[in-house]
Amino acid sequence: MSDTRNPGPDFSGSGAVEYNPDQTQPAGAAGQILASEEARLLATPGVVSVGVTTGRPGEEALAVGVTDANVAARLPREINGVPLVITVTGPVDAQGQR
Repeated sequence: MSDTRNPGPDFSGSGAVEYNPDQTQPAGAAGQILASEEARLLATPGVVSVGVTTGRPGEEALAVGVTDANVAARLPREINGVPLVITVTGPVDAQGQR
């Protein structure tokens, strides 16, 4: 028993959640742009990640991670009306040092 006055909803009987890997692309304009432009953006030297995020409140955007500010300066600020939120992440080594 909890001492909390408002414990929130009870999800104990919710059961399993269906997983559908065919629905991995986000819906909306940013998801469509991601589907069509992801490979091109990732082929740009210094671009290390691409995804969907939010820009201004209620606005979809593309999140682009880059190795340095020089790469960021060469990217457009939007693609087909969808803004890019560019973050300098530095190099990414998903496999770790060998």
